[in-house]
Amino acid sequence: MTDDPGMIELRLRSGAVVAFDGRILEVFDMGPSRRFHVARLDDPLVVDHADGSRTVTLEGGLLNIRFARDEAPACNRFLVALAGARTADERLGSP
Repeated sequence: MTDDPGMIELRLRSGAVVAFDGRILEVFDMGPSRRFHVARLDDPLVVDHADGSRTVTLEGGLLNIRFARDEAPACNRFLVALAGARTADERLGSP
């Protein structure tokens, strides 16, 4: 995690690194890194699993981020930051 309250950087047990600065979401995992602008993201689909883990799916299934059971606080922080950024972006209005 970083000290900047507007920046989230999560290093997950899966090995993935998720960075979100309030505008750009970057995901680094086993494949090539991916970048998404908050204005282009769809609503996240969140699935809770029986083992307590959670998967956040974006971009119609193109991006799946798996959070382990003990990463629930980080997942919640990420979802709140994403929702806040999307709301702020909607208020600005996209051209």
